[in-house]
Amino acid sequence: MGDYTVIADTGAHLVAMLQEALVPELISDISEIGLRSPEDRGDAVLGVFLYDVRQSEEVFLPTRTVHSERISRPPLYLSLYYMITAYAKGDAAYRLTQEELILGRVIQFLYDNPVIPLEAVDAQAEGGIELHIQMLNPDSDEKSKIWSFPNVGNRLSLFYRISPVAVDSAVSHAFVRVTDVDVRVSGR
Repeated sequence: MGDYTVIADTGAHLVAMLQEALVPELISDISEIGLRSPEDRGDAVLGVFLYDVRQSEEVFLPTRTVHSERISRPPLYLSLYYMITAYAKGDAAYRLTQEELILGRVIQFLYDNPVIPLEAVDAQAEGGIELHIQMLNPDSDEKSKIWSFPNVGNRLSLFYRISPVAVDSAVSHAFVRVTDVDVRVSGR
Protein backbone atom coordinates (compact mmCIF):
# COMPACT_ATOMS: atom_id res chain seq x y z
CA MET A 1 0.00 0.00 0.00
CA GLY A 2 1.10 3.62 -0.01
CA ASP A 3 3.05 5.91 2.19
CA TYR A 4 2.11 9.61 2.26
CA THR A 5 4.30 10.03 -0.86
CA VAL A 6 1.88 8.03 -3.01
CA ILE A 7 0.02 11.16 -4.22
CA ALA A 8 3.23 12.72 -5.51
CA ASP A 9 4.41 9.35 -6.86
CA THR A 10 1.16 8.92 -8.81
CA GLY A 11 1.50 12.36 -10.41
CA ALA A 12 5.14 11.67 -11.29
CA HIS A 13 4.21 8.34 -12.88
CA LEU A 14 1.42 9.94 -14.92
CA VAL A 15 3.93 12.52 -16.21
CA ALA A 16 6.41 9.74 -17.06
CA MET A 17 3.70 7.89 -19.00
CA LEU A 18 2.86 11.02 -21.00
CA GLN A 19 6.55 11.69 -21.68
CA GLU A 20 6.84 8.16 -23.08
CA ALA A 21 3.80 8.72 -25.31
CA LEU A 22 4.65 12.19 -26.66
CA VAL A 23 8.46 12.59 -26.84
CA PRO A 24 9.93 13.04 -29.42
CA GLU A 25 7.03 12.58 -31.85
CA LEU A 26 4.95 15.59 -30.76
CA ILE A 27 6.99 17.26 -28.00
CA SER A 28 10.75 17.63 -28.40
CA ASP A 29 11.96 17.20 -24.80
CA ILE A 30 10.69 15.46 -21.66
CA SER A 31 11.29 18.63 -19.64
CA GLU A 32 8.41 20.27 -21.55
CA ILE A 33 5.91 17.87 -19.89
CA GLY A 34 5.36 18.17 -16.17
CA LEU A 35 3.27 18.90 -13.13
CA ARG A 36 2.26 22.53 -13.65
CA SER A 37 -0.44 24.88 -12.51
CA PRO A 38 -1.99 26.84 -15.39
CA GLU A 39 -0.97 29.98 -13.45
CA ASP A 40 2.69 29.00 -13.44
CA ARG A 41 3.26 26.78 -16.45
CA GLY A 42 6.75 28.06 -17.29
CA ASP A 43 8.07 26.50 -20.51
CA ALA A 44 5.69 23.55 -20.40
CA VAL A 45 4.12 22.32 -23.61
CA LEU A 46 1.93 19.90 -21.65
CA GLY A 47 0.89 20.64 -18.08
CA VAL A 48 -0.56 18.10 -15.67
CA PHE A 49 -2.38 19.74 -12.76
CA LEU A 50 -3.78 17.93 -9.73
CA TYR A 51 -6.89 20.01 -9.06
CA ASP A 52 -8.75 17.85 -6.53
CA VAL A 53 -8.28 14.98 -4.07
CA ARG A 54 -11.29 13.16 -2.67
CA GLN A 55 -11.84 10.16 -0.49
CA SER A 56 -12.81 7.22 -2.66
CA GLU A 57 -16.17 5.69 -1.86
CA GLU A 58 -15.37 2.64 -3.95
CA VAL A 59 -12.98 0.85 -1.57
CA PHE A 60 -12.98 0.21 2.15
CA LEU A 61 -11.05 -2.46 4.02
CA PRO A 62 -11.25 -3.39 7.72
CA THR A 63 -8.31 -3.06 10.12
CA ARG A 64 -5.37 -5.03 8.84
CA THR A 65 -2.18 -6.62 10.11
CA VAL A 66 1.02 -4.72 9.36
CA HIS A 67 3.56 -7.22 10.71
CA SER A 68 3.19 -10.35 12.74
CA GLU A 69 3.00 -8.27 15.95
CA ARG A 70 1.37 -4.98 14.87
CA ILE A 71 -2.06 -3.97 13.61
CA SER A 72 -3.00 -0.68 11.96
CA ARG A 73 -5.97 1.30 10.77
CA PRO A 74 -7.05 0.52 7.21
CA PRO A 75 -5.58 2.61 4.41
CA LEU A 76 -7.45 5.69 3.24
CA TYR A 77 -8.38 5.33 -0.44
CA LEU A 78 -8.35 8.46 -2.57
CA SER A 79 -9.39 9.58 -6.04
CA LEU A 80 -6.98 12.04 -7.66
CA TYR A 81 -8.36 14.46 -10.26
CA TYR A 82 -6.05 15.84 -12.96
CA MET A 83 -6.43 18.51 -15.63
CA ILE A 84 -4.13 18.06 -18.64
CA THR A 85 -3.55 21.14 -20.79
CA ALA A 86 -1.45 21.67 -23.93
CA TYR A 87 0.49 24.92 -24.46
CA ALA A 88 2.06 24.61 -27.92
CA LYS A 89 4.46 27.30 -29.11
CA GLY A 90 4.44 29.20 -32.40
CA ASP A 91 1.93 31.19 -34.42
CA ALA A 92 -1.77 30.83 -33.64
CA ALA A 93 -2.77 28.62 -36.60
CA TYR A 94 0.05 26.16 -36.01
CA ARG A 95 -0.28 26.30 -32.21
CA LEU A 96 -3.97 25.31 -32.15
CA THR A 97 -3.38 22.38 -34.50
CA GLN A 98 -0.37 21.24 -32.48
CA GLU A 99 -2.36 21.40 -29.21
CA GLU A 100 -5.14 19.31 -30.77
CA LEU A 101 -2.59 16.72 -31.93
CA ILE A 102 -1.01 16.56 -28.46
CA LEU A 103 -4.36 16.20 -26.68
CA GLY A 104 -5.49 13.60 -29.21
CA ARG A 105 -2.39 11.52 -28.50
CA VAL A 106 -2.94 11.88 -24.73
CA ILE A 107 -6.51 10.60 -25.13
CA GLN A 108 -5.37 7.69 -27.28
CA PHE A 109 -2.50 6.73 -24.98
CA LEU A 110 -4.50 6.86 -21.73
CA TYR A 111 -7.37 4.98 -23.39
CA ASP A 112 -4.91 2.24 -24.42
CA ASN A 113 -3.20 2.26 -20.99
CA PRO A 114 -6.02 2.66 -18.44
CA VAL A 115 -4.25 0.91 -15.55
CA ILE A 116 -1.17 1.83 -13.54
CA PRO A 117 0.34 -1.22 -11.84
CA LEU A 118 0.62 -0.54 -8.12
CA GLU A 119 4.33 -1.38 -8.23
CA ALA A 120 4.87 1.64 -10.49
CA VAL A 121 3.94 4.08 -7.71
CA ASP A 122 4.65 2.05 -4.57
CA ALA A 123 7.93 0.16 -4.33
CA GLN A 124 6.66 -1.89 -1.38
CA ALA A 125 3.35 -2.89 -2.95
CA GLU A 126 2.14 -6.32 -1.96
CA GLY A 127 -1.15 -7.54 -3.33
CA GLY A 128 -2.59 -4.05 -3.49
CA ILE A 129 -5.13 -2.64 -5.89
CA GLU A 130 -3.99 -1.35 -9.27
CA LEU A 131 -4.78 2.25 -10.13
CA HIS A 132 -7.35 2.97 -12.83
CA ILE A 133 -7.25 5.99 -15.13
CA GLN A 134 -10.66 7.25 -16.22
CA MET A 135 -11.46 10.15 -18.53
CA LEU A 136 -14.03 12.52 -17.03
CA ASN A 137 -16.66 14.56 -18.84
CA PRO A 138 -17.30 17.69 -16.78
CA ASP A 139 -19.86 20.09 -18.25
CA SER A 140 -18.97 23.69 -19.14
CA ASP A 141 -19.90 25.04 -15.70
CA GLU A 142 -17.72 22.48 -13.92
CA LYS A 143 -14.81 23.25 -16.25
CA SER A 144 -15.18 26.97 -15.54
CA LYS A 145 -15.09 26.30 -11.78
CA ILE A 146 -11.98 24.13 -12.13
CA TRP A 147 -10.31 26.67 -14.41
CA SER A 148 -10.64 29.60 -12.02
CA PHE A 149 -7.23 31.22 -12.36
CA PRO A 150 -7.20 35.03 -12.47
CA ASN A 151 -5.61 36.57 -15.56
CA VAL A 152 -5.33 33.18 -17.27
CA GLY A 153 -7.69 32.52 -20.16
CA ASN A 154 -9.46 29.17 -20.42
CA ARG A 155 -7.81 26.58 -22.64
CA LEU A 156 -8.98 23.29 -24.01
CA SER A 157 -8.11 20.71 -21.34
CA LEU A 158 -8.65 17.04 -20.60
CA PHE A 159 -9.87 15.79 -17.23
CA TYR A 160 -8.94 12.43 -15.67
CA ARG A 161 -9.41 10.59 -12.40
CA ILE A 162 -6.91 8.07 -11.02
CA SER A 163 -8.19 5.79 -8.28
CA PRO A 164 -8.09 4.06 -5.84
CA VAL A 165 -4.86 5.50 -4.44
CA ALA A 166 -4.15 4.06 -0.97
CA VAL A 167 -2.52 6.08 1.79
CA ASP A 168 -1.53 3.88 4.72
CA SER A 169 -2.16 4.97 8.28
CA ALA A 170 0.93 5.82 10.33
CA VAL A 171 -0.86 4.63 13.48
CA SER A 172 -0.33 1.03 14.55
CA HIS A 173 -0.63 -0.89 17.79
CA ALA A 174 1.23 -3.90 19.13
CA PHE A 175 -0.69 -7.08 19.83
CA VAL A 176 0.15 -10.59 20.92
CA ARG A 177 -1.14 -13.60 19.03
CA VAL A 178 -2.66 -16.45 20.96
CA THR A 179 -0.32 -19.40 20.59
CA ASP A 180 -1.44 -21.75 23.38
CA VAL A 181 -4.80 -22.47 24.92
CA ASP A 182 -5.16 -24.27 28.22
CA VAL A 183 -8.65 -25.69 28.59
CA ARG A 184 -9.50 -27.40 31.87
CA VAL A 185 -12.76 -29.14 32.44
CA SER A 186 -13.91 -29.89 35.91
CA GLY A 187 -16.85 -32.07 36.75
CA ARG A 188 -19.53 -31.10 39.27
